[in-house]
Amino acid sequence: MEINLDKIVTTSFILSFIATIIGALFKIMHWPGASMLLIIGLLSLAVFVITALYEVYNSKTINSSEKLMWTIGFLCLGSIAGLVYVLIRRKRVIRNQ
Repeated sequence: MEINLDKIVTTSFILSFIATIIGALFKIMHWPGASMLLIIGLLSLAVFVITALYEVYNSKTINSSEKLMWTIGFLCLGSIAGLVYVLIRRKRVIRNQ
């Protein structure tokens, strides 16, 4: 059984982004279920960060300083760095492997 990292990275990022945005909206409006949506968003963001870092560190085209940059970006600015990674950089990483 082969694990498809491409689907895991993309799905976990999209799920975390949507759940966090909707959870924040629910929290602002004081609607029930906000805490659960925010927890789902944070857990799926953790899955995304782990799988994206695995993908970055196993890439042969990324040098060590760029790997450090992605690590700091994912840990400090998870959603913003994730958006940049999924939309721009990831295509180059996968294409060059």
